Amino acid sequence: MSIYSLGAHGKLHIANNGKFTLFTGCDSLSDRFYTTERPNFEINLSGGGLLTRGTLKLAGIYERTDGADIIYTHGDAGLEVTVSLTTTGTGVLVQQNRVKNVGDKPQLLTRFSSTFFENIACESDGAWYDNKDIRIHICHNKWQGEGQWETFTAEELGLYPVSTHPWERASYRVQSNGSWSTGNFYPLVMVEDKKHNKIWFCETEGSHSWLIKLTGFGGYSAPCLAMEASGCDENNGGWHYELLPGETYTAERAFIGCVPGGFEEAVASLTAFKRADSLCRHPNDIPPVIFNDYMDCVWSNQSPDAILPLIDAAADAGCEYFVIDGGWSCNRTGNGLGDWIPRNDLYKKTDLRAIADRIKARGMIPGIWFELDAVDPTADGFHLDEDAVLRRYGRPVGHGSRTFYNFGCEAVRKYLIERIAEYYDMGYRFIKNDYNQSSGIGSTNNGGGDSPAEGQIRAADDFTSFIEELYERFPGLVIENCGSGALRDDNKMLRRFSLQSTSDQELYENNPSIVMGSMAQMPPEKAGIWSYPYPTVLGEHMNFTVTDEYAARMVDGRQTAFNLVNAMPGLLYLSGRIDLADDHNFALVKEGVDFYKSIRHLIGQSRPIYPTGMHRLNDRETASLGLLSEKALLLCVWNITDGAQDVSIDLSKYGVCRCSNIARIYPSTQTILPDGGSVTLPLAAMSAAALLIEL
Repeated sequence: MSIYSLGAHGKLHIANNGKFTLFTGCDSLSDRFYTTERPNFEINLSGGGLLTRGTLKLAGIYERTDGADIIYTHGDAGLEVTVSLTTTGTGVLVQQNRVKNVGDKPQLLTRFSSTFFENIACESDGAWYDNKDIRIHICHNKWQGEGQWETFTAEELGLYPVSTHPWERASYRVQSNGSWSTGNFYPLVMVEDKKHNKIWFCETEGSHSWLIKLTGFGGYSAPCLAMEASGCDENNGGWHYELLPGETYTAERAFIGCVPGGFEEAVASLTAFKRADSLCRHPNDIPPVIFNDYMDCVWSNQSPDAILPLIDAAADAGCEYFVIDGGWSCNRTGNGLGDWIPRNDLYKKTDLRAIADRIKARGMIPGIWFELDAVDPTADGFHLDEDAVLRRYGRPVGHGSRTFYNFGCEAVRKYLIERIAEYYDMGYRFIKNDYNQSSGIGSTNNGGGDSPAEGQIRAADDFTSFIEELYERFPGLVIENCGSGALRDDNKMLRRFSLQSTSDQELYENNPSIVMGSMAQMPPEKAGIWSYPYPTVLGEHMNFTVTDEYAARMVDGRQTAFNLVNAMPGLLYLSGRIDLADDHNFALVKEGVDFYKSIRHLIGQSRPIYPTGMHRLNDRETASLGLLSEKALLLCVWNITDGAQDVSIDLSKYGVCRCSNIARIYPSTQTILPDGGSVTLPLAAMSAAALLIEL
């Protein structure tokens, strides 16, 4: 038996026969992650089947200061696989696999997973299928409905034994197809064992097709529960790759772990890891206050007349950035995306430089909207090169007015950098980058050979390298990741951006559910949350005026305060026609911004908590969300019902007690009744409040 350290938070025990046991803490049964007699990945060759069942040989283990590299070889296929395991100090283990062709002939890969681990929930007191306390957490995503966590039993997902045959298996797949990597699910699955107070989790990266497969093996005779994550699988998107002699292929990273506790504890570990792993952070880890003129505001109906009053109102409210959203640009030959030319009909008299100067004069930083991937066939950029756009089988990927730039094409990169430089020189230091269409199964003209799925992986890698180049070329540039909300927010993308749009949800009462679920996907300080007091409805925005009826609906300020509370746990992304707000509502906006600024230094050091559990998007009930740091708790509480409620929340498990001090509350008129480790808030119908509790 050999024992290898994986840093302060893990050990790897390798027996002489190659069987290994991975521990995420000390080497005790309660900290055991899994035991296996096969490598923790799977690999297939076309016509050759699965290679990992007894045919890959352990060739060596090399310790690193932060982990270990495990080497396997397959003599007949001429392959060498390196599994790199890295500890992070957060309870998360990072796995990344590389396969090298050390033979003398090409090999066609049809599957190469990012991780495979088994014996989940395999305790000494029974088989996994006898444990009725196993719960599986999966997150659904959709446009305007992101972050919707659901909890299932294994049997509800079709995972249960039916025979004594050791080859029996049943699988449940969480998967995505296309470049909207989070358009259906977020790539994270958790398996919680409530009976033994443990939770396993697995997350993968990549803005392309992926799958996480949960499988019950072995029937009654050899029961085993396993999880696999992969972005490279012929059965999901048709992926394959011809690996030439001497060539190495690297799979996407996977994040795996097993921690004591449940959903909150797993989220805490992943939040801490993603924070440390991020390539792009706010200065001093303090998120800014941003105004964007799109959502429930001017809705891309851009003009100086519409923007200038909003600039003044945003500055008066205390915003630090002002972002001009869509509607400002056109192509050289007419309307469309790709050339990023200001619309002369809108910005002839007062141009975008003058707008930027006005924003700066009011003490804010100018920002502007792009959709860098998108290009209309009428754009000059479309014709820069034969491979300027992604193509599949010779034809442009996409449809109608939206195809996709190929960021592997140097002419495209140079062209877009020149366009961005023009606005950077005007003073724009913020880009909201949108992504409003999936590229489908992928492309075949950008290095992936005849596999569109591999082309999709290459396209995502080329795009992220372009984003990194922008940071190098344009000091101080802040870039937001948006994909019709959060439809492309896997961690490989997220870690390269300062903030991530959580949703394009237009109805303020639906946002609490999305915000709560999003906190389990990304660090809270990166979660850009729309807050739109004094909203305009899409379709009525062209000639919006404040009628007597509208003013009467808004007069008590409940909707305004609700909107501000929505954004308190993340990055405050203000919008709405605040330039038309009455004095009372505008005062509530300013008060909310002031409250946020007083607590935002805590956000980047906090973990999400769910005192009353998750809240489903269409449920009309009370809900709560907290951000817990070492010395304080920010608590947001919503009454999403048609009647007044006294909302009582037990916070004792989070360290709240009689000596805890309620330091601030928003809105300031809100009353609160502390009672030991609990608080009670009398909330009117459709209202919300936020409070800071010092521990």
